Amino acid sequence: MFLEGINTILSDMQEIGDVHLATEGKQVLRLLNQFEIDLIISDISMPKMDGIQLLTELKKKHNNVKIIMLSMLDNHRTVHKVIQKGADGFVPKFTSKEELQKAVRTVLNDEQYFSEIIKQRYLESVFERKKYKNIELSPREKEVLTLLGDELTSKEISEKLFISVNTVETHRKNILLKTGSKTTTGAVKYAIESGLFD
Repeated sequence: MFLEGINTILSDMQEIGDVHLATEGKQVLRLLNQFEIDLIISDISMPKMDGIQLLTELKKKHNNVKIIMLSMLDNHRTVHKVIQKGADGFVPKFTSKEELQKAVRTVLNDEQYFSEIIKQRYLESVFERKKYKNIELSPREKEVLTLLGDELTSKEISEKLFISVNTVETHRKNILLKTGSKTTTGAVKYAIESGLFD
């Protein structure tokens, strides 16, 4: 029903040609190989390949295709990630027909379009990140922290990364020291909020 609603909105625009519908990211990539597509309007929450993964893939392999993100997920961390990854536009799902049409026309005219609430969320993300000291984790430390966040034990991490348990523990201690955290949970929270995983 939502897809049909978007289709109806686009069909009212004289400058829009054929519209192709897809329910998940991998279908979009298949359509790109079959048709000449100028613009994609994508939800963030999709099965198999979500909108952020699709955005990442597009910017790598189909950089000439414009993409507008359309989602209920307008929290500042999601907005920051989408903008940093190069989205051409972002409007919330509760936007009006007129604003969506304006976003489409703006992006097709080689400009960016972000709703006011999206701009506000982005500013919130920038201010939040400024609260954190500028720290850097090594690629291996990020791997270890990600796996710790998935609740793997040090032994399981050592087996997965082919390193010793002692090495895992050393990385864990360094992560806690760098982030100023007392627990692994605290370090994971710090990494998410400060954008270390972006």
